[in-house]
Amino acid sequence: MKKLVACLTMVLLLGTQIKPLTITADTNDQKHNYVDAFSKSIMFYEANWCGADAGNNRLKWRSGCHENDGKDVGLDLTGGFHDAGDHVKFGLPQAYSASTLGWAYYEFKDTFVKKGQDKYMLNILKHFTDYFLKCYPDNNTFYYQCGDGNTDHSYWGPPELQTTSRPTLYKATPSTPASDVCGNTAAALALMYINYKDVDSAYANKCLTAAENLYNLGKNYKGMSQSGGFYTSSGYLDDLSWGAIWLYEATNNNNYLSDAQSFLQSANINEYYQYNWTHCWDDVLGGVFVKMAQITGDAKYKNIVKGNIDYWTNSVTTTPGGLKFRTGWGTLRYTAAECMLALVYYKTSNDSEAMNLAKSQIDYILGTNPQGMSYEVGFGSKYPKYPHHRAASGRNESAGEKKTEPEKHILYGALVGGPDQNDSYIENIEEYQHSEVAIDYNAGFVGALAGISNYFGQNQSVEKINDPDVKDSNTTNTILGDLNDDGVVNGRDIVMMRQYLAGKTVSGIDKNALDINGDGAVNGRDLMELIKKVSNN
Repeated sequence: MKKLVACLTMVLLLGTQIKPLTITADTNDQKHNYVDAFSKSIMFYEANWCGADAGNNRLKWRSGCHENDGKDVGLDLTGGFHDAGDHVKFGLPQAYSASTLGWAYYEFKDTFVKKGQDKYMLNILKHFTDYFLKCYPDNNTFYYQCGDGNTDHSYWGPPELQTTSRPTLYKATPSTPASDVCGNTAAALALMYINYKDVDSAYANKCLTAAENLYNLGKNYKGMSQSGGFYTSSGYLDDLSWGAIWLYEATNNNNYLSDAQSFLQSANINEYYQYNWTHCWDDVLGGVFVKMAQITGDAKYKNIVKGNIDYWTNSVTTTPGGLKFRTGWGTLRYTAAECMLALVYYKTSNDSEAMNLAKSQIDYILGTNPQGMSYEVGFGSKYPKYPHHRAASGRNESAGEKKTEPEKHILYGALVGGPDQNDSYIENIEEYQHSEVAIDYNAGFVGALAGISNYFGQNQSVEKINDPDVKDSNTTNTILGDLNDDGVVNGRDIVMMRQYLAGKTVSGIDKNALDINGDGAVNGRDLMELIKKVSNN
């Protein structure tokens, strides 16, 4: 678990979906199977899945957990994702991860679809937003943290067996504001509306309504979130700007664009501003600058983005092996996020400097480095065997006991913190600054790999995982309507369908069996088809 490693100030870049791509992949420059790395980076979120349905994904070693979250405040706050190698659900990284993953899908949707990853990504995004909707029982209350970091870290074992208390610690209200969490969560919900409106318009509209109301809560009652010292925010103007921009994209309401411009003025963003950080849980200005450059065409934002690319290319410390090393704790999360921003920026700029930065850094992460190892768990022939992750360790022991055994379960797709500034990486669970993984680490990584797969992975494909711990998603024999996977479609499946449509958490449900009429949405029409199917049996 990373303690507070405040990101500093602000972020970078520029991009859009409109201008056609002009680059053609050079097969001689395909140093790695980028598409396989991309698919695995998404799978990581199934390892950190929280809730009764955690066993409904591809990892056989996960099952339902933390089914009492929220009971201390009289609510069902199950769902969402465990933060890192621990099991707390923290507000800022939860919201940042959801909004960044939603942005990645928005920018590179064609790649997700062509490489067969759209169903997994949308499932993950919906699990985030289902949780956010549960946490927002009324317009003036948003619960944003389940679990206490100190208590949680006293336990080392799988989430399914955890019995330590998980209090609902913090909520955003007019008297206890959390503008940073509200703004970033609003962005995630607005992006879900954009990405999901053609799948399930009713659900998408529900997300948009919540996004607008939650944004207003953050805007009207300003203040910083709490986390018990684990994720201390350095500001909220970036998050409110991020939320406003995506609400503008979702609604075309110019008031949101005006809000974003006003927040940036308050943050003293002018034509001389130099942005030397990158997109992260504490600072989403990079994404803000990208979108503002795209939406407004203002040279000010374009220059900030270009200046940031120049800074990362020419001024950031470079290790002997070629890694752009921005900071010591979890350094690869920042490098990966910068790669995502550079690739989004490249879409409209064709800036070779941006492409070279992203390509070189992704290649380093995937194995073109002095260690000759991939820093993505489960990718390539040599990768970290000791990631700091309680569930994957497969052990239930004292948190203070020295950890010397490798992971029992391969944590496919997880991006570890990475090497030091001399390209050295020590395989040690205890060295969590380098060996831990987290949902915010992988968020920018997924986007970067989607982008690099878009340009260099046209003729690449996902490799089959031959691991008894992983369900073979390519050879499933799903029976439509058999929601409980008992091989029979009957009244029990109807009961489960009714519960699912009512918004209840249904343990053991096979989501692949829900869309009975095959229209891409799950709704009352599928229930009617299921009833017909049962009556005809």
